[in-house]
Order: sequence, then structure tokens, then C-alpha cells
Amino acid sequence: MSKKFNENIVKAMEATQEAVKICKQAMVDANDDSCRAMYQAILKDCEKHVEMLKGEIELHKVQKKWDS
Repeated sequence: MSKKFNENIVKAMEATQEAVKICKQAMVDANDDSCRAMYQAILKDCEKHVEMLKGEIELHKVQKKWDS
């Protein structure tokens, strides 16, 4: 679909999923517990945002604003 708002949702989803990957790797690479705790908190937020974006996509599908 060529609607800009859907393109923005897709871009936000891609960026957030990339942030999830980075945080997971950063937790492995971190050299202390405070860094791991920070990345864990960011990861938790990013995972919440992924779910929010999925919900918005589903809403757009129901509203016939999204091409599958």
C-alpha cells in the first residue's frame, strides 16, 4: 500500500526489531552488570514497541487501510 502512514509503521517496525537485535548482542558483549541491566531495560521497551506496532498493523488491516 502506498499510504505514507503504513510506510512509517513498517520503518518503525524494522528499526525497532534492529534495536532488539543490537540490545541482545550488547547484553552478551557487556562487561558489567549495570550495562546488561541497561540493555535489558531497553530490550523490554523495544519488545513492547514491537507489540504496539503489530497491534497497529492489525488495526489497519481491520480498517481496510493495509495491503497484506
